[in-house]
Amino acid sequence: MKKVLFLVLLVPVLVGVMIFLSDVKTDVKTLDGKWNVVEVKGEKVLAESLPQMDFNMTENKLHGNTGCNLFNTTITLDPEDVSAITIAPGATTMMACPNMDLETSVLQSMDQVRSVKAGKDEKEMLLVDQDGNVLLVLERE
Repeated sequence: MKKVLFLVLLVPVLVGVMIFLSDVKTDVKTLDGKWNVVEVKGEKVLAESLPQMDFNMTENKLHGNTGCNLFNTTITLDPEDVSAITIAPGATTMMACPNMDLETSVLQSMDQVRSVKAGKDEKEMLLVDQDGNVLLVLERE
């Protein structure tokens, strides 16, 4: 009887802990620094054309390249949600590139980013849309 009572009390506690841990938010400021974009909307990016992002979290700026063209923009953080980030439309160079589809996909994904999630380890971060769908997978450079 004691074992059954113990299990009955333990199950809700374990469920509560699992729910709490799943809601732990990733601080967007951990994005500070240089990252390679290794996946865009579920598609792996070839190593020779890796887009890059360099976040400057103290100045709320982002620059990098889309696999060919350079971009510069600003980011907006939400003081009430440590994982929230919005990337503003920015300026890009206008060179013709062999893989314009990758560039278009990266730029469209950047427009849809609303928050950051932790990846599989400390060298990976996920930029997600408002519904939590992964748009960009970043690897620390």
